[in-house]
Amino acid sequence: MTEPFSFRYQLSSMAKERLDPSEIGVMGKLCAQNKAISLTAGEPSADIYPIDELKRAFASIFDDTSLLEYSKDDYGLLRLREWITDRMKKDGMAPEWVTPKNILLTNGAGEAIELVAETLIDPGCTVLVEAPTFTETLLTFRKQGANCIGVPADDDGIIPEEFENIVKQRSVRFLYTIPNFQNPTGRTSPVERRVKILEIASRYDIPIFEDDPYHYLSYDGKAPETYLSLAGGDKRVLHSNSFSKLVAPGMRCGWLVVPEAIIPHLNAFRISAGLTRPAILQQGLFNYLSATDFEARVAFLCDTYRVRRNGMADAIAKYLKPLGIKTNYPKGGFFLWGDASSTGIDDIAAFARFAVENKKVAIVPGKAFFPRDEAERGRSSFRISFAKVDPATAMEGVKRLSEAFREYKK
Repeated sequence: MTEPFSFRYQLSSMAKERLDPSEIGVMGKLCAQNKAISLTAGEPSADIYPIDELKRAFASIFDDTSLLEYSKDDYGLLRLREWITDRMKKDGMAPEWVTPKNILLTNGAGEAIELVAETLIDPGCTVLVEAPTFTETLLTFRKQGANCIGVPADDDGIIPEEFENIVKQRSVRFLYTIPNFQNPTGRTSPVERRVKILEIASRYDIPIFEDDPYHYLSYDGKAPETYLSLAGGDKRVLHSNSFSKLVAPGMRCGWLVVPEAIIPHLNAFRISAGLTRPAILQQGLFNYLSATDFEARVAFLCDTYRVRRNGMADAIAKYLKPLGIKTNYPKGGFFLWGDASSTGIDDIAAFARFAVENKKVAIVPGKAFFPRDEAERGRSSFRISFAKVDPATAMEGVKRLSEAFREYKK
């Protein structure tokens, strides 16, 4: 029998050397296989999708047959870009220079990250990220050949002095940050710290890539002012955002605020990846947003997720705190960060597999959120998501997790 073609000589160095399987995906599969309670899902909860409103928004979508043609708007549907611009201005998220021509509609925030990576990264260049940071962004940057270095952070995000220590010693292409309710830690950087980071970035001529998909999911007051807004006319900040957390992730529509200096370059990469994005989808989303009380929708989401955040915090206080396990208390978003160093466990990845297979509860190991060469910094930490977990399920899931910590053989 002829052996199937293996492609072993044709695989690119990118495929062989730069990409690793997503730890989040691995744990998700193990969770499904073991029919476990998932504390891993960093995505919106399907039970609060605005199904009826979206049905109405898309009901008349084919009345305009021009939407079936290649879009004439390179940056996406103008009406939707105007809505985004007005919304960001109204909410104090964008300075005066931002207009619809600076808004690029993307296939979720993931494509925005991909486009920035293609535009700004050369193989071997240094990109700074928070330590820890979103694992899929690390994969994207590494795919482009970046040397990612994690800037030490605390409960207020990136530590300015640590940021400056690094940029004093080496050339840096840009800084990537998730300043609000960060994935994976749930941390939020206060305005005072953002101002210091901006001052250092200006002094050393470094752009900032601000990824802000959780901005509106703020449960204990308004989110701090964006880097984009704080920078004003400096125009060194790129800002990505998404409708995934506000409407539904399957809409696959995000946006990137692009300074004029790199608009042609970003657009060239976007076109090379597939001409235009679906105008039909963008029109349906615009119809939904135009007919929706946006403030009421945001308030509903915050009320719903606040209950789940509080339920998870109560479960942790009951079952994990007595074990000496430390966690933070996020003011928004979907995540909180745990530190199990007091238990003596120094391989949370192995523990996580034990927990999902033996106690039917899944978490994401912290090592997944650090640059490859710095993975040991996350050896005793883990991420929990409460977005899809009601308080009763949180109580049971964390109880199982505490049992796993007690029974795991180090």
